[in-house]
Amino acid sequence: MLTVATILTVTKWTHWPRFKNLMMVMFGAWLVFFFVTNAFIKTLNKIVVPVLDMPLGFYMPMQAAMIVFAMTLFWLARESRD
Repeated sequence: MLTVATILTVTKWTHWPRFKNLMMVMFGAWLVFFFVTNAFIKTLNKIVVPVLDMPLGFYMPMQAAMIVFAMTLFWLARESRD
């Protein structure tokens, strides 16, 4: 259970500023990814994926979101381990 005492001790960690900066960079990368993806949705929806019979503007961001999420989890784990 997360208590106030736990939160106060987390902010006293020596690596907290580095971890906080890493989380902000990751959040910024997610925002950029979704803004760029949404900028091309109408253009991509004109193309239909033949096997799935689904617009590419729906299929590509859905697949890319899972890949980006997995990559950021591995990146966060590697960076926070050091």
